[in-house]
Amino acid sequence: MAYFIPFAKGLMVIIWGLLLVNLVLPFLGKAAMAFYFLLAFVVVMHAIQLLVIYGAFAEKLKLTKKEGVEIFFFGVFKMWQLKDRLM
Repeated sequence: MAYFIPFAKGLMVIIWGLLLVNLVLPFLGKAAMAFYFLLAFVVVMHAIQLLVIYGAFAEKLKLTKKEGVEIFFFGVFKMWQLKDRLM
């Protein structure tokens, strides 16, 4: 498990990178449209996740702005790192 979270976060960086590169240099054919939809989906899902975390754990877990941004970009993988603070 010690290697999984950094590996997963690295994959998320690659995914975010590809999604954002598509905004500047659109991919060929229908791939660009697919990446636009994927970007919208990822942004909405991570925003919902962040709002739920703030709402559900506001009393138990005080998040810094940096941790909030990391949760937005890395999602569950950052939450696994923070789970010990919930206990």
